[in-house]
Amino acid sequence: MKSLFIPLFIFLFISDDFAQSDRLQAYNPLGMTHWEPFIGQWKGIGWRLTEDGQQTEWHHAYTIQFKLDGRLLMLENTTTVKDEVHHKSLILGTYDEKAENFPLRVYSTLTPEGDYSGVFEHGAFIYFMNKNLRFSMQVNEKGQIYEIGEMKMGDQWVQVFEMLSSKVD
Repeated sequence: MKSLFIPLFIFLFISDDFAQSDRLQAYNPLGMTHWEPFIGQWKGIGWRLTEDGQQTEWHHAYTIQFKLDGRLLMLENTTTVKDEVHHKSLILGTYDEKAENFPLRVYSTLTPEGDYSGVFEHGAFIYFMNKNLRFSMQVNEKGQIYEIGEMKMGDQWVQVFEMLSSKVD
C-alpha cells in the first residue's frame, strides 16, 4: 500500500496536469498593464446633471487595486453629496485576451448592477452602461483621473457627469 501511495502522491502534486504550474503563477494578462496608472487611492470632486438639468456637486473616494497577482482589477467607490453618502459601488474587472476588452461586473447602490465591458482607446478607458450612456476615464498630464459621462440624445452625446480626482498619499 505504501509503495502505491508515494507514486500517486508524486503524480498528483508534482505533475504539470494537477499542480499549479509556473505558467499559471506568473500569468498576468498584458492588457491589465493599461490600469497601472490608475492604481491607488483617489479623492475628487465633480458634478452630475440631475433630471431637471441642474448640476449637483459630487465628492468621490476611489480605491483601485489589482487582486490575484494582477489578474483582477477591483475599484471601490464612495460618492457623497452634501456630506451624505449618496452612492457606493464595487467594480471587478478582468482582461479578455480574445475579445481584447475588459469585462466588468458592477455592484452599485445607485446605478444598475450588471455585466458591462470597456476598452482602452488612446489611454482612456471607455465603457457603456447601455447604448445611450457611456463613461470615459483617463489619467491626465497632471497625474489626476479625469472622468466624464455622456448620454446620447438623438445623434449627439451630451455630457452629464464630470469628475477630477487626485491621488491620496
